[in-house]
Amino acid sequence: MNYLKLTKSMEDYLEVMYNLEKKKGIIRVVDIAEELNVKPSSVVEAVDKIYKLDLISREKYKEIKLNEKGIKAAKRVIHKHIVLKRFLNMLGVDNETADREACAMEHILCESTVNKFQLFTEFIETHPKGKEFIKSFRNYEKTRGKSAIPED
Repeated sequence: MNYLKLTKSMEDYLEVMYNLEKKKGIIRVVDIAEELNVKPSSVVEAVDKIYKLDLISREKYKEIKLNEKGIKAAKRVIHKHIVLKRFLNMLGVDNETADREACAMEHILCESTVNKFQLFTEFIETHPKGKEFIKSFRNYEKTRGKSAIPED
């Protein structure tokens, strides 16, 4: 599919907006700034860019609303994050690290690559020997050592 190419920052803003709307029922500049730990002026600048892409509706000094196109874009980012985090957790990556690294990965991987991660994860979870495979992987990791990256 040919999706709108968004910057990492725009994707982060859309994700936060979507979550705020779900959690609080309203999207406000101050709440976005707090969630992303940025200045409200930075949020206003980002909101203007996102508005120009026709992903939100807004009035000056009023609440922001994701439109249908914005909701779809936000859901795509969130879906990528969930899939990647689930895969990393399956590998034994701790939850906090998996969350942080999934956030980094979601912005650079294309839909088709993320779909492969999802299919692989589903395959392992549904295959009769999937749990055995993961257990074997974890044993391999223990015997091989924590770092498979060659040292200098």
